[in-house]
Amino acid sequence: MKKVTQITVYTTSAASDLVADILFEEGSEGVSVYDSSDFAFLLRSDVIWDYVDEGALKQDPVVRVVGFLPQNAPLEGLRARLTKLKENCPFETGSLELTSQTADADGWAEEWKKYYSVQRLGRLAVVPEWIDYRPQAGEAVVKIDPGMAFGTGEHESTRICLTLLQECVRGGEEVLDVGCGSGILAAAAIKLGAAHADACDIDPVAVKAAEENAARNGAAEQVRVTAGSLQECARGEYDVILANITADVLIAMSGGFARHLKKGGALIMSGVINARAPQVEEAMKAAGFTCGKKLVSGEWTGYLWR
Repeated sequence: MKKVTQITVYTTSAASDLVADILFEEGSEGVSVYDSSDFAFLLRSDVIWDYVDEGALKQDPVVRVVGFLPQNAPLEGLRARLTKLKENCPFETGSLELTSQTADADGWAEEWKKYYSVQRLGRLAVVPEWIDYRPQAGEAVVKIDPGMAFGTGEHESTRICLTLLQECVRGGEEVLDVGCGSGILAAAAIKLGAAHADACDIDPVAVKAAEENAARNGAAEQVRVTAGSLQECARGEYDVILANITADVLIAMSGGFARHLKKGGALIMSGVINARAPQVEEAMKAAGFTCGKKLVSGEWTGYLWR
């Protein structure tokens, strides 16, 4: 029976998404986050609970992020990235202690799919391809299988971009998606009525996933996916540019965004940790942009720039 290495990282609610991203980038095909605050959120929601075990009401501040790597995979790179995160993260990360154990591979690759659900955002419904879904009237359905690439519609930064995208696409737009990950934003743009989307990522895994998701949504002819950076991908000017990356990269690319956005066009960006928002805003204004809208969700900030 094939074996894998199960990795568990102990962190906080605030840092769990960052830890999950690191595990994905280190090669984990699925990540599970065990966070008691998620249950507390449900208790505050409109869900009606007939019975709740009293033990479930006790919140554990320690969050477990669990992933799976090939058996005997080296862990030095993962440990180094976690150390760097702890040193540089602007909010509490917890211990970031890492433990590993050998586990059976059978079934784990499919297990993570159980934790994804349909995400409804305005006119859009993001649907994992393994879920049978009947769209509501007027909904544009984006089918996604992220594979090992970032972007399912679950993360706050992706949801911010999808929300702002609906304000900018009315039909016939030329779109550029920089750091496209799974290609969810490019596919969504086409489903909303954009004429064409160029998408790029420096990660070959993301390029493959974006190509497959474009085809999955019947948009293979309308989405051009390339491996590389903004300058390597961009062809002229665009009506809408999308960038769900990180603060440092967004700041570095501010001038490039300005060169490739049409006058009056929309630049939608997210992936900005709240603590870095002032620096991003300063850089974008210096590059000549005006903020049309700012959205904050949890620890993440996103923008619509003109």
